Parts: sequence; structure tokens; C-alpha cells
Amino acid sequence: MMADVPEPGSEHRVTVRGYEVIVCAAPDGTLQVTCPELPQVDARDATLAGALARAEDAIDAIWAGEFHKPEGAA
Repeated sequence: MMADVPEPGSEHRVTVRGYEVIVCAAPDGTLQVTCPELPQVDARDATLAGALARAEDAIDAIWAGEFHKPEGAA
């Protein structure tokens, strides 16, 4: 189980909306959530709950067609 406040520099993998996401703790205390399968997901927040909620919102937006692959992306 992941700690509520990961240590700076640490990385944890959890599942959000069926996708494996990576939660990284930045030195400034913010948390970044990315998803290898969905490169558009790059959510940040000061709390774990907030960062994961933003990641859920990003994934929902991708499913709804509101995000597009960046130009030049493979």
C-alpha cells in the first residue's frame, strides 16, 4: 500500500481507470501522475487524492475525445 505522502524522489505504481499510472513525488512536495499507455496524462497536485483525481479526469477526457495525440507524436 502506498503512503499518503510519498518521499521526494520516490515512485509508486497504482491502477486508475484500468490503467497503470506512476506517481512520483517531487522535491517541492507536489505529486505527479503519468501513464505510460496514455502519454497525455500528466496530472499534478499537492495531495495524493488530488493528483489521482486529476489523473482520473484526464483519462475520462481522453475517453471522451477531448484530448488528442500531440503533433509529431508517434
